[in-house]
Parts: sequence; structure tokens; C-alpha cells
Amino acid sequence: MTSIRARLVNLALPLLGVKRFFAQREKLPERIAKLRQAKPVRPRAKWHKRFAISEFATRGYPVVTITPIGGAQPGAPHLLYLHGGGYVMDIAAVHWDAVMDLCERLGASATVPIYPLAPEHTATEVLNKMEALYRDLTEQYGAANITVMGDSAGGGMALALAQLLKAAGEPLPGSLVLYSPWLDASATAEGQRAIEERDRMLAVAGLEACGDMYRGELAIDDPRVSPLFGEFEGLPPMAIFSGTSDILLVDGRRLAQKLEQPGMPDHIYREYEDMFHVWMLLPIPEARRARDETVAFIQAHRTIA
Repeated sequence: MTSIRARLVNLALPLLGVKRFFAQREKLPERIAKLRQAKPVRPRAKWHKRFAISEFATRGYPVVTITPIGGAQPGAPHLLYLHGGGYVMDIAAVHWDAVMDLCERLGASATVPIYPLAPEHTATEVLNKMEALYRDLTEQYGAANITVMGDSAGGGMALALAQLLKAAGEPLPGSLVLYSPWLDASATAEGQRAIEERDRMLAVAGLEACGDMYRGELAIDDPRVSPLFGEFEGLPPMAIFSGTSDILLVDGRRLAQKLEQPGMPDHIYREYEDMFHVWMLLPIPEARRARDETVAFIQAHRTIA
């Protein structure tokens, strides 16, 4: 049964204006331009008491590193977290809170790139930058000890990054974790519009517009933009979390179905009834349970250096 807190949050979601932001395609460029004027969101003060948090811009975009005070626990994984936001919105407070919570539970360190956004920057450029960052992290932490994870657009980017690494013969991360992943940027999947009525955050029109902005010169079904259409053999173990009141539910389900085929990587798929987009990040009991499952999954697939 859905918790009272989750139901209250779901009722309040329209007040955030996210669906209104995405619903009117013709107004999206103006709204994105306004977003660029906002002050960047960074971890709340309470987290600085528990973690050493540093920010660097030597790569041409900010990269935040998070390490528990006193250092990561021996053998703890390192998280590379790619935030959601339709490839056009910057990181939000709920992202930081979720990453910090996972680091605290795992005794882990993390790297959070504030990657360049569309429409000014597109998939080829952004993925090249993430691949270069990942390669440097492997030298520091070891590839198999890294978990690449993300929510929404960041979940799609995490999977696309893993596919690129596999194709290039690069060492792969120990695991992938995908929260409400956006895996098909065409937003044409059967059943999506039926869910749209009860999705209080996302709109198909917004997905179509953001997908077009992010893809640049690539086709909308290119795996770098829509990793659902890429190759999965030989990829790391995956944990996929979806909710039935999220229009991206269809992407999570289709990925899980592909991974059920012989020869595919190990995976878990968790579908929560009545849960909305990126609910795993919010202060509700269902999110805590999802993060419990995330921690168990990462620990089960970590490599102790």
C-alpha cells in the first residue's frame, strides 16, 4: 500500500511546476533560458558536517567530489552519479540528498559531474566528457569498484555511457543503477500517453522537445540518445527502479524485458505501484526502501581493492 507521505507528495507535485515546464513545447526555450539565470544548487549545510565536499571546474564544467569525513570505508565503492532533468535542467537539492544518503549508507565516496546542458551542448559532446571523466576515475578507484548511476535523463546517460565503454573495449564499472530511466528519447512507446494523465511531473511533449535538443546531429533512436536501442551483452549488472505513475515506466519495463533474454547481464527490476517519477530521491518510505535495495545491490556487486 502506498504510504500517506507518498500520496501527499504526489498531490503536491504540480506545485513544483515541472509538468507545466515540460508541457508546452513552444515555451520551453524561454523557460530554459530563465533556468540558466538561477543560482546553482549545491549540498545543504548539514552534509558539510559529515562529508568533505569539493568542487572543481578544470574540465570546463563543475565536478563535485564527496568523501566521508575521515575517508571512505575500506572496500567501499565509488559512485559516479549523473543527475536527471531532461538534459536541460541543472542538479536539484533532492539529487544531493539522495547521493549523500547513499554515500553515508555505503561508507562510499562519490563524483557528481554538473555536466553541460542542452540545447547549448548535445549528446556527442556530453558523453565524450563523461567518458573522459570515467576513465580518470578508473585510474583512481578501479573500474570494477565504480557504480555508475543516474535518474531520469541521467539514468539514460549512465546506460549510454556503459554501452560506449563496452564498444570501445574500456574497463566496465562494477554495476549500474538506473532510477526512473529515460531510455527512449522519441517518447513514442505504446502506453506512454495513457500513463500521462496520472503523471504529475512529465509530459510527452516535453520529452519530445528535450530529446530533440539533446540529440544534436544524431538520430533520435541512436543509442547515444536512446540507449534502449543499443547493445546489452557484456554490460555490468543493473538495478532498474520504476513507478507505475511515471510515463517512463514503459522504458524501464522494456529494458527489463530485454535483459530477461539469454546471455544478458544480471539485473534486478523493481516496479513500485502508484509511484511517480524519480520517487527514489524523495523523503518518503518507498524511497528509503528503494535505496535500501540499491545499497544491497551495489554491495553485492562491488570489488574490494
